[in-house]
Amino acid sequence: MSEPTPRLAILGDADPTAVVRSAVSAADARLADPAEADGIVAVGDAALREAMRAVASGEVRSVPILPIGDGRHALDPESATELLADVVDGLGASPAAIDGFSRVAHPVLSVEAGSDDTGPLAAADVAFVTAEPARISEYGIAFSDGDEVSMRADGAVVATPLGSGGYAAAAGGPVVSPGGGLSVVPISPFTTRPDTWVASDGLRVTVKRGEEPVALVVDGVRSGTIAPHCPVRIETAATVELLAPTAE
Repeated sequence: MSEPTPRLAILGDADPTAVVRSAVSAADARLADPAEADGIVAVGDAALREAMRAVASGEVRSVPILPIGDGRHALDPESATELLADVVDGLGASPAAIDGFSRVAHPVLSVEAGSDDTGPLAAADVAFVTAEPARISEYGIAFSDGDEVSMRADGAVVATPLGSGGYAAAAGGPVVSPGGGLSVVPISPFTTRPDTWVASDGLRVTVKRGEEPVALVVDGVRSGTIAPHCPVRIETAATVELLAPTAE
């Protein structure tokens, strides 16, 4: 009996998506909806985050995701058209290994405010930003190991390893390797020598002082406001597998 034809879903609406679709068809794979796919090809950062959140939430099956674009672990579009056949062959033959790629586990974060409020999922970062310009708030960060710190700043950002090279890095934070923890960085801190942290696990962020609510921004999208003294728990909800090209 012949092996079933691998099914790939393609997310993204940029110009390379049409080229990727043609390459998938040429590799003898079947295009499918994400809920029925054996793997997901995400073209661009927005599509990658959408795919990661969908897998983490259980909206689709736990399948590997191939990022295409210019982000971390992503395959550039030109190389993707040449290597997609290897991905298709790997998905059809063995779930353990795909020639030319490694499986990289990345966390997707849950964001919960209050006692039982379940909020959005974050594939890249969670930011707390003062809604009014020139307003400085004080943030309390409680880490899972029991340590607590305070910082005065315009805001704060908590980033996954995938997101640590974006907004968090621009704010002065470290770029974290997969499995290295969460990057915690103040935004425009009220000090000349700001600290940054790498949290090994989940944490809790509280606006300790300030008259105005703080905007909660998840993966670049505003998701409401956080009142002073309302703790926000940020924890790993699930891990998803990205297919990253191995160095030659």
